[in-house]
Amino acid sequence: MPSRAYPTSVPDVEAARRELIDALGASEVLSDPLALKLYARDASMVEGSAGLVVFPRSTEDVVACVRAAARHGLSVVPRGSGTGLAGGSTPLREALVIVTTKMDRVLEMRPEDRLVWVEPGVPNLDLATAVRASGFMYAPDPSSQQTSSIGGNVATNAGGPHCLAYGVTSAHVLALDVVLSDGRVERFGSEAP
Repeated sequence: MPSRAYPTSVPDVEAARRELIDALGASEVLSDPLALKLYARDASMVEGSAGLVVFPRSTEDVVACVRAAARHGLSVVPRGSGTGLAGGSTPLREALVIVTTKMDRVLEMRPEDRLVWVEPGVPNLDLATAVRASGFMYAPDPSSQQTSSIGGNVATNAGGPHCLAYGVTSAHVLALDVVLSDGRVERFGSEAP
């Protein structure tokens, strides 16, 4: 069984921090010990090691973060609201934690096509409320629905009571725009069911 791949060089956290401050602004890059400790875990009991924490506001910001991480040898861990119980957003080896909570916009709502484009930081309950106004239902309703984000729901294939009848998150997602490890943005899936 192949081992999990990690950067082999020692990460240059300070160089990455300076580059990310230039790209995002100082208020969107955290490096103080308390912040790193807080973002070294999610709601699970698993604790890791964050090197830097960033708050992008757009896909372009995420691209800048991923490219900076690659240049400076940092692993990348995406994180939504941190409500997960599986340790999925737990960083390892001083990883760059990309927190998507400020990417919280509903970009496009097309009830006639039964389609909504959202950013990953949109809270699950906000999406459910937005589509309800158009006479539709977004079924995935995990117990953390008020605070969990769509990006985290997609990453964990979140469920909830409604999913017994309507299916878990993957049954409600047609496409994703994904920032790959080299900074390219690719669409997986399409608007057609």
